[in-house]
Amino acid sequence: MTKKEALSIVFSCAPLYKENLVDRSLLFITTDKHKNVHCLEVTFDIGNFLHMTGFKLRKPGINARHFFNLCYDKRLTEADFEFSTDGTTEMKMRVLPSLMKKNLSAKMLGDYNMSQPKLYTDKIAGSLSACMGFVRDGGEGRFVPNTVLEGDIRTKVKAADRIIATYRKSRSEEQYSEIVFTAKKVEWGKIVLPDEYSYLVLPE
Repeated sequence: MTKKEALSIVFSCAPLYKENLVDRSLLFITTDKHKNVHCLEVTFDIGNFLHMTGFKLRKPGINARHFFNLCYDKRLTEADFEFSTDGTTEMKMRVLPSLMKKNLSAKMLGDYNMSQPKLYTDKIAGSLSACMGFVRDGGEGRFVPNTVLEGDIRTKVKAADRIIATYRKSRSEEQYSEIVFTAKKVEWGKIVLPDEYSYLVLPE
């Protein structure tokens, strides 16, 4: 992959990231193999985009927020960055477009199984081809994205719980109301949500 090709990808992904995810939170509703219901909330801001690209910035004056704005305005140049020497930049470029959706195209969620020695992340959401990793912001509090990964999520997590619904809200909203993903063949009448999210309107 050339730098020119990589720039084309981040230039097309930045507007999608801003439109679909920036300053928003997603709430994943999952069921495990015992049919227990779990919830995970993740939050996105423009500073997370750099982690998703794997670009190594050459200029100390470019921080993560500035990097996103350069991508959004199509002003980042080939002289501003290098690829990571371990090949992860090219890998991230292959999967980034499919993850810039309202629901990350995610069908499953799980705890990272430490299968890749150099990778630090905590929770992984994704599909059979692409995933996004999340860590607690500052070690506590909200989960934020810190990487994207190529490949089957089932090989990267301890147990892949099924995402049955994904909700989205803006940071200023108190509660979730917009549904951006619904799984098929779910017996919604049997789903009991945790008290914190009991207000949610489940799909029919």
